[in-house]
Amino acid sequence: MTPKQLVARFFQAGYTDQDYDFVLQCMADDYFDHSPAAARSNRDAVGILQLVAQQFSGFTAEMLDSFAENGMVAARVRFSGVHTGECMGVAPTGARITFEALENFRVEGGKIVESWGYWPDKDIERQLLAARG
Repeated sequence: MTPKQLVARFFQAGYTDQDYDFVLQCMADDYFDHSPAAARSNRDAVGILQLVAQQFSGFTAEMLDSFAENGMVAARVRFSGVHTGECMGVAPTGARITFEALENFRVEGGKIVESWGYWPDKDIERQLLAARG
């Protein structure tokens, strides 16, 4: 699997399919996340994915664009889900929340070893608050 294919499969497995066994296999044990979520292992990454699944049902991740070179993969991803669990202090609204994020990954030895990504927290919060009415 190429680094680009691995990252695409990670998004599908981790967010859409909730296949956490695959996530554990595709990420290094000492995976390092440079985003505010700050995962420091593949198990931490699974915990973050599980939290997202608690906050949003039917959550999906669609890779819109991706570029790969020298083991680095950059992706623009559209995320979407129904707000069914508390998120950012906002009680469930039942509203569909959709946003795009840019994510960068370093792949080494067939595993994701590092990532840099920032979700548009202000946009997500704006949608949650607007749905709350």
